[in-house]
Amino acid sequence: MEIALLKAAAVKITLDEPRKKFLEMIACLKSYGTKQLYLVHIRTKSRYIYMEKAEAMLGEIAAEATAMGFEAESHIRTGHAPSMFVDTAQALGADYLCLYWRPKGLLRQALLGSIDSDILRISNLPVFIHKPRLFGAATQLDRVLYATDFTSTDAAAMPYLVHSRFKAKTLFLLHVRDRAPDPVTDTALQESVLDNLRRLADQCRHAYDQVEVIESIGMVRRQITRQAKAVNADLIVVGKSEKPDAVARFLGSTAEILPHKTRCSVFIIPSICSLDASPDEQAKEGSPS
Repeated sequence: MEIALLKAAAVKITLDEPRKKFLEMIACLKSYGTKQLYLVHIRTKSRYIYMEKAEAMLGEIAAEATAMGFEAESHIRTGHAPSMFVDTAQALGADYLCLYWRPKGLLRQALLGSIDSDILRISNLPVFIHKPRLFGAATQLDRVLYATDFTSTDAAAMPYLVHSRFKAKTLFLLHVRDRAPDPVTDTALQESVLDNLRRLADQCRHAYDQVEVIESIGMVRRQITRQAKAVNADLIVVGKSEKPDAVARFLGSTAEILPHKTRCSVFIIPSICSLDASPDEQAKEGSPS
């Protein structure tokens, strides 16, 4: 059975991105096994260029993406940018969203909000946020860090991490916990965390050259960014819970704030994401014939 996973990406494009860096981001998508690109430009009152000019610019980028080996098509819509982009991606049948992240000043974001942040908040599809490097192009995944909470987000994220189309060399499994009130309880909690991390590591070893586990104590979002920097991660993978309880809301806000805090790209997978096949079928497709 053919599994979609990350085969088709809806790529948000404002048409004022730096062309070279934007094409580097598109090249990165080959590491996810992506073959189909939907280049989506949303025209709004604040970003309203002539249709002919938009079509020509999108056509140029689509042609360059095609030369890289993708199937690419362009789409222009008019409306509220976050909701229109998400709705268009779903209507086209995209498997995930792709955003070229640009720094937002705190004052500008407070006054105007952030289209990308709104997309992260409302999307039920996985979202890849590409943060370009200042020096050199990184078009291949090497080191991936997955921040796990051992709950519902694992069920959504793990199939992506172990699938044969997701190409990377090293996987770091991170869990951030609170410190227990006494040494005995803290030691027991640490061992429980490490046991769970090793369990996940065993599920992933066939897909990577190396899998390492990291147990950390402190604020979740701060430790994720700190550990990602320490291991020089190319990508952070994190789940976003959609359940309406306080812990889930905190996990959701952590996923949404990470792109503002980390230097590397981020892949956010909502816990409500469903795949096109069962885990058994996924393992069967991912295993060598």
